[in-house]
Amino acid sequence: MMLPMEGALSSSRPSTGKMPKGLRLAATLTLAVVAFPSAYSQKPSTSNTQQRFALAVNKTLEQGHDASLPPHISHLLGISPDEQRVPVKQFADMGQTVRGFEVSAEKHDDIVIFVENPSQRESIFFLISARGSARRVVSVKAGVGYDRVPTAADRKELTTEKQYWIDRLVPVAPLQTSKH
Repeated sequence: MMLPMEGALSSSRPSTGKMPKGLRLAATLTLAVVAFPSAYSQKPSTSNTQQRFALAVNKTLEQGHDASLPPHISHLLGISPDEQRVPVKQFADMGQTVRGFEVSAEKHDDIVIFVENPSQRESIFFLISARGSARRVVSVKAGVGYDRVPTAADRKELTTEKQYWIDRLVPVAPLQTSKH
């Protein structure tokens, strides 16, 4: 036989399933105080992406290979008005498609992501800001380059390429689970 403890609700009392009005209000307020600040304190994923992008730029400056942006490309991108080679730090993936991530060795706000398809003789170069947004786009087809204002399709391709380099240069560590 179980005896109720002093001050505890008796289990022999019938339950109506309803919470008293005052207790319901207190529970609602408690939930609001706990839930809303934590929802607002969470940073959006774009902030995390921007942080990882900044880390990718820093890693490129510290560990990237010495290279140079060709004079005609640097001129079309607006980096070198007098068509000079621009020294960069670079990471590149060489394959059927050549991809590169470059940061100007002198002006770290000049970041170039490029994709080259040698079999089709096409390349695209994105000049982007330190925050990762497109400043200028240069297309090269059959050896002839031209610059253009970034289109929606360009921005979508840039987002894909930028994420490719962020994931490659600043991989996200898998969550550690503790063993009990």
